[in-house]
Amino acid sequence: MEPKGYELLKIETKIDVLEKELSALFADFKKYESTKDMAIENPAYQKLQKMNVCCLNLLETYREYTKNLKKNM
Repeated sequence: MEPKGYELLKIETKIDVLEKELSALFADFKKYESTKDMAIENPAYQKLQKMNVCCLNLLETYREYTKNLKKNM
C-alpha cells in the first residue's frame, strides 16, 4: 500500500530531518578527519564513516522514491 497525501508529506519531512542530521554528522567526520590523522587508520572509525555514507545514499534513494510517488499520483 503506497502512502497518499498527508502520509507522503510526513515521510518527506522525516527524510528531510534525517538528511540534515546525517549531513551534519558527515561534515563533522570530515573536520575530524582533517585534524586527526591517527583516527583515519582506526578500523572502527572507518566502518562508522562507511555506515554514514551508506545512510546518506539510502536517504537519497528514499528521496527519489517519494518524488516518483508524487509524480505518479
